[in-house]
Amino acid sequence: MVSFTDSERRAFARDGFLVRDDLLPTEAVDDARAAVVDAMDADPDDPEALIGAGYEVALEGVDQPPLTEIAERLFPAAEALVGEGVLEPPDPGLQVALEFPDGDAAESVHGAKTVEGHLDGYAAFDENPDVTTFQLGAAVYLDDVGPRGGGFTVWPGSHRAAAAYFADHALESVGGKPNNSQLPATGDEPGEWDYDRWLHDQWDPYEISGSAGTVVLWHGLLTHTSGINTGERVRMAGIERFAREDVADVRRDAASNLFEYWPAMAGVPFVEGGEPVVSEK
Repeated sequence: MVSFTDSERRAFARDGFLVRDDLLPTEAVDDARAAVVDAMDADPDDPEALIGAGYEVALEGVDQPPLTEIAERLFPAAEALVGEGVLEPPDPGLQVALEFPDGDAAESVHGAKTVEGHLDGYAAFDENPDVTTFQLGAAVYLDDVGPRGGGFTVWPGSHRAAAAYFADHALESVGGKPNNSQLPATGDEPGEWDYDRWLHDQWDPYEISGSAGTVVLWHGLLTHTSGINTGERVRMAGIERFAREDVADVRRDAASNLFEYWPAMAGVPFVEGGEPVVSEK
């Protein structure tokens, strides 16, 4: 049975993410990694084949059963954090995202390295201006990810800024190229926005490293991205997103009320002794 401590719940409320390394058995992770390797064109043990290969957002041709097992094993953790009986069970498989080493990783001096964050749900916005929302995301490392190895990168607390923004802006207001799914910077006062800057430039990002089997759980409104990879290995990650069964009905209200539709977070404050993020009913 998966559980989260009161301290973990407060940290998730505050920062919008949690990292756990005890949710998946080693054998399941190894099987998923083997399925990914079989589907890759490049040899994951050959740095020359990996460096400069870019980013593959959704690897195709992966054998699905090992990925489905990962998703199913993550579901109890999602329910424990969001609420039992409110989430749609995961579909078969996982999104597999590969972050290859930067092209200048082997150079004596490499160029500037920066990251730009985004919100999920806007990938096809220009073709179909509909926003896909969810409550909780999960990123699973299928291999060891060291510092500057392309680790999942988050902007801690940015989910709180997103909720404030969507309190008086439509979900669609951050859709559309060239800056699709990026929040504006926060202003000097709460509720003010600097539309000439981006939040991901204003706030500091946090890169998450970890061994194979590490799971990053993140709030669906958290700004995030794939990290900088100046190493010699490809970062392999499985991505799953968990949404409420009634997400289509509550998505607009949920965008400005961080935990209103998370029964398991009722009564949890940002800090011990503080006001709860959502009242117990």
